[in-house]
Amino acid sequence: MTPLTQSRYAEPAEYDVTPASNQRFHLSPQAPLLIAAGLATGPVVALGFGRFAYALLLPPMQTALNWSYVQAGAMNTANGLGYLLGAVLAPVLMRWSGVRAAFMVSLLGIALTLALTALSGELRWLAAMRFLTGLGGAVTFTSGGLLVAQVASAAPPQRAGAVLSLFYAGAGLGILLTGLGLPPLLAHLGADGWRAGWLGLGLVSFLGLGVAWTAARHTAAQLHGSAAIRMAQLWPLRSSLIAYACAGLGYVAYTTFSISYLRSQGASTPLITLFWALLGLAGVLAPLVWSRLLSRRWGGRSMGILMLLMGTGAALPVLSTLPWVAALSAVLFGLTALSVVASTTTLVRQSLPAAVWGAGVATYTVTFAAFQSLGPLLTGALADTGTGGLRWGLGASAVLLMVGAGVAFSQRVVGDHG
Repeated sequence: MTPLTQSRYAEPAEYDVTPASNQRFHLSPQAPLLIAAGLATGPVVALGFGRFAYALLLPPMQTALNWSYVQAGAMNTANGLGYLLGAVLAPVLMRWSGVRAAFMVSLLGIALTLALTALSGELRWLAAMRFLTGLGGAVTFTSGGLLVAQVASAAPPQRAGAVLSLFYAGAGLGILLTGLGLPPLLAHLGADGWRAGWLGLGLVSFLGLGVAWTAARHTAAQLHGSAAIRMAQLWPLRSSLIAYACAGLGYVAYTTFSISYLRSQGASTPLITLFWALLGLAGVLAPLVWSRLLSRRWGGRSMGILMLLMGTGAALPVLSTLPWVAALSAVLFGLTALSVVASTTTLVRQSLPAAVWGAGVATYTVTFAAFQSLGPLLTGALADTGTGGLRWGLGASAVLLMVGAGVAFSQRVVGDHG
């Protein structure tokens, strides 16, 4: 088993990493966990800060800048397009500069773009910063995933799963940190506090660079290519690819507009803090909850179960904004969102020959990235239709997730490559 295939929570590119045969890469039993914790700065910044924190900062930005919902959604569409380009370019960049350099430089780039977002309220500037943040996020998440997979391959077998889970839990940790820090800051500063929010995220990201480098310098990486995948190999997986497109289209509406919607329904700052913190905490705990489900050879059933629960979580605030309902929504969505990504990696491992695992996962990644770019614009367009429009937009995203779940359940077991 290659390091790439050990990871259930990766969005890897079409290359995987193993220690070079002429390099010594020996770790003490405790070192892999410490290195993974340091590398987890990558998903904390790339996803927790770079992708998801926008939901918390959107309400004051929309008020201060007088945005429509389409304009608000366009910011995350720009982020999604940047992520799509980054996912395509990541293999080239890693081959050119090395995986470790790609990880550190892209992480530095995200820290810069997060801080620079505070400089101007001009729409084109903000869209450019969101685009560049997404591009850097894809490279950081991909290269970091390959580095931690290498570390896991050098760890004692009984610790490999914990090493990988610790890294990918960084996304949930980033959400948790922003949930605890940003709502009180914004409540204190008012609508103009969005600039301080972005600047704060950038400064914290700069501080994290030292932690990331301390961990990354203990890795030794060498790229190995993945064979090209043929359409005949992908065609039997078409149901899961369609379901994953629905996941990308549906989930990003929730992560973009859920806070705006709760705010519009009169949610208090403590409730917003609780909601977002629970979302992040659930993401941290998700690998522990779903590890057995994701090890089953069930075709698309695992993805279907996760998407059904995610769609239920997305629908709950549309039905009621009572505090306990909002909390349950956050827990369900947080437990499942990144785990749907994990289910596609499991499908690839079980359905395709090892030689095309990397290219197979890259196909799912690009599919997801393309459709997540459309979700915020479509939801924003529905939200701009009038009173109750945002509720209709979030409701439509929940329906998309449930439709995707139904499609995923139709995905049969393919091949015998697990």
